[in-house]
Amino acid sequence: MTRAHRTIRRFVYALAVAATTGAMLLLTPRSAPAHAVPSPCDFTTGGGWVIIPEEGGDQGNFGIVGGCKNDGFYGHINWVDHNTGLHVNGPVTMYLDPFPTSDYRDLCGTAKTNDPGNPTVKFRVRTLDVDEPGGLDRFGIALSTGYVVSTRELGPPGQNGGGGNIQRHKPNPSNTGGPGDESACADDTFLDR
Repeated sequence: MTRAHRTIRRFVYALAVAATTGAMLLLTPRSAPAHAVPSPCDFTTGGGWVIIPEEGGDQGNFGIVGGCKNDGFYGHINWVDHNTGLHVNGPVTMYLDPFPTSDYRDLCGTAKTNDPGNPTVKFRVRTLDVDEPGGLDRFGIALSTGYVVSTRELGPPGQNGGGGNIQRHKPNPSNTGGPGDESACADDTFLDR
């Protein structure tokens, strides 16, 4: 269910409650994030591991590349959860800035998994490249099945966050994205900043 569907559902529920109780419904404007293809578009690469305390402290490994090229999107993700054995592998078909004018990037698409009950899933990978030294990059992944490893820091090595590197590369003239279609992405409710 998309964020727009959840918002409409909450509004309809609020209207129903107001109608049955005789209460007055006050509408207050809320700003919703407008995920957009970065302009000018860039690309992101990365690899490493994260600790998953929700699963007893095991780790997951990832490798990613994604971005815009020649009026389209390209890239690939590879994710292995060593506790559950889940392996997710697929092409990037959407590349977004989830918080307009931020340094975060979301890579989305449809991937194959080794889960017989869900052999194909939509994914959303959230990344943040922080200027080194001293900054900690961030990584998170969400699948359309509800599987989530929330966005977390990647280091420094030896601590419980994980390790690795995310690198957001500067745009060049060929880095142009196509029309954005966020339906290619898994829900990002649990992938916070």
